[in-house]
Amino acid sequence: MNEVKYYRQMFRKKGVPSAEGQCLALRTVLIGQLKQELLQTGMSQQQAAQKLGVKQPRISEILNLSIDKFSAELLVKFLYKLGKEVTVTVETTES
Repeated sequence: MNEVKYYRQMFRKKGVPSAEGQCLALRTVLIGQLKQELLQTGMSQQQAAQKLGVKQPRISEILNLSIDKFSAELLVKFLYKLGKEVTVTVETTES
């Protein structure tokens, strides 16, 4: 099962409406990938902030997986700045 489906099911179990859960699941996967990339680079939070064009507290929010603080679009932009490309697949939902 892919990660987005996994998180969507988790949010559904917590009572989050399906459409909102889908967006939260997507952001959860993106911020998780971003955190992983930042940790693998070995950069300090200040260096990472400089690379992404933000202030250091934003890096801390990423590392703490604060998904409510970031849009999917912004997370995709951050990943791109780290040399990563995000691809999207659209599938029919299981109603």
